[in-house]
Amino acid sequence: MKTLILVLTVFLTTPAGAQFHDSKFESIAQLYGDEERGLRYYERGEYDRAFEYLSETATRGLKKSQYLLAFMFLKGQHVDKSILLGMSWLGVAAESGNEEWVNLYNRLYASSNPAQQQMIDRKVEQYKRQYGMQVMNVHCTEQPVTGSRRPEHRCLKTDGPAHEIFPVELTLE
Repeated sequence: MKTLILVLTVFLTTPAGAQFHDSKFESIAQLYGDEERGLRYYERGEYDRAFEYLSETATRGLKKSQYLLAFMFLKGQHVDKSILLGMSWLGVAAESGNEEWVNLYNRLYASSNPAQQQMIDRKVEQYKRQYGMQVMNVHCTEQPVTGSRRPEHRCLKTDGPAHEIFPVELTLE
């Protein structure tokens, strides 16, 4: 239900006729719909289908997609296991400020040796330049939830200037 409200909010606040900067996606609402499909496939363990959707939506800045893509690389789900690529996706997802994601990133980062940390730092910075909040027009806030004292962390993508879409790296060269 939360996702439906989020998609409708994005859809209703997007100017009529606004187009996403990739011919595959007709609107930001469609992009969020694809993310939902990817999330459902992931939850069912259909990692090949999940990757199909999540890799597209992650490269367009959707933070939940980036977070799950991180796990796919960290665990080797449908892709070759890669701590560096997984940490890089987790690092770019964590720029959202989601406390749980930031804490997980920090714990995993702290368990890496200095040479690994240096490689992670470089790759996270690269991913932020390619898929980060600023370039992908994503804004995150804490919003109150009815009936709860704890606010919910939400990120919304808005239409903005055209940007290059970089493919997901599957291996390190």
